[in-house]
Amino acid sequence: MRANMQMIFQEPQASLNPRRRVRDAVLQPLRTNGHSFRGINATEKASELLDRVGLDPVLQRRFPHELSGGQQQRVCIARAISLRPSLVVADEIVSGLDVSNQAQILLLLNELRRDLGLAVVFISHDLSVVRTVCDRATVLLNGRQIETGRTEEIFENPRRRYTSTLIQSVPLPEVDQKWLNVTKNETTEFNREKAMNISGCVALVTGSNRGIGRCLVKALVDQGAKKVYASARDPSAVEDLVSLHPGIVQSVVLDIADASSVTQAALGCSDVEVLINNAGVNRTRGLIAASDLDSAREEMETNYFGTLSMCRAFAPVLKTNGGGCIVNLLSILSRVALPLMGSLCASKAAALRLTEGVRAELSAQNTLVIAVMPGAVDTDMSKDFPPPKMPPEEVARAVLEAINAGTEESYPGEMASGLSQGLATDPKGVEKELAAYLPG
Repeated sequence: MRANMQMIFQEPQASLNPRRRVRDAVLQPLRTNGHSFRGINATEKASELLDRVGLDPVLQRRFPHELSGGQQQRVCIARAISLRPSLVVADEIVSGLDVSNQAQILLLLNELRRDLGLAVVFISHDLSVVRTVCDRATVLLNGRQIETGRTEEIFENPRRRYTSTLIQSVPLPEVDQKWLNVTKNETTEFNREKAMNISGCVALVTGSNRGIGRCLVKALVDQGAKKVYASARDPSAVEDLVSLHPGIVQSVVLDIADASSVTQAALGCSDVEVLINNAGVNRTRGLIAASDLDSAREEMETNYFGTLSMCRAFAPVLKTNGGGCIVNLLSILSRVALPLMGSLCASKAAALRLTEGVRAELSAQNTLVIAVMPGAVDTDMSKDFPPPKMPPEEVARAVLEAINAGTEESYPGEMASGLSQGLATDPKGVEKELAAYLPG
């Protein structure tokens, strides 16, 4: 197996024995693997290998220090292909060469791939080189894979913001007058491993028939999403969105509290990269004051179990599509009880713990998991809650900002951010303040 895998190193001079002539260097793998070459046979084999990489065979008598950097790297390539391997790992093989030598080495590598049927693992920080050489690309950050796919697709539509910054760092042949602005914008803080680009993504929004869900569908389209699945139990409720954005918005019949419906959605929407769990119910009931447990069970069934079912069904889909993102629309009441709607608070608190657990379990597959916890929002679900209430459009905007920045927790609006700060400094004080809002 070792003979079928060879390596070309970044620094050719360091990888060649300065005391051995070029002929000995290119024949070393053959001799190590039991091939004996001496005298005229050794000279002929070395000449053949050097000629294959575009070097004059007379150079086989020289020592490495007598060659230029480009010639040294060609010797290393000749050594790597001497055993006719199936796989060659090329580690930054042109990073130390000038531009003209880089181009020649890359052309040679492409010729060898074609003529010898080589598979090449090409390691590089220079994305312009990657685009020239590679059929597929994998982007690593801190030793972890954050994006993979066909090279052309990654350059045209990078999923992760870190990939975008790498592409933007490629030197341009002409000066871009806006390059300083781009650099400034991309130095803002974001989760480099998991921050996603909305443009070009495929998203699914649950509960798209009203409120925040409708606003999310529109916001995703406005920011360039390639496809948006607008889901609802009654597809006619989202037909206007489909008509308004033909070819982009597609309706999906989905009841997140129905296991078979969730399974069918995951099978039918296998290209999803961003899952936004927005669907939920609020029956505005207290825990003791409620006449029965029906409302509490309904809220838990939808807000907790329904969200969990969606996460479980789409986790394999997101893994297949590069990791992706899950957004769970919760509430600031996930973190503190408002007795007026105590059973809702309990279901949202359970959903927050769910979000944290899913985030931990899906971290290895590079899935970003976000909890969005707004305060009161001006929707039908909060119609009985007193003002002030934030517009649902602001919540949708905050959701997309969190995806774009890779933020794991978002608190849209003054109410949510204020309560979050209060919980950080005086949690019991916040609890006592909200305790005054009792069920009528």
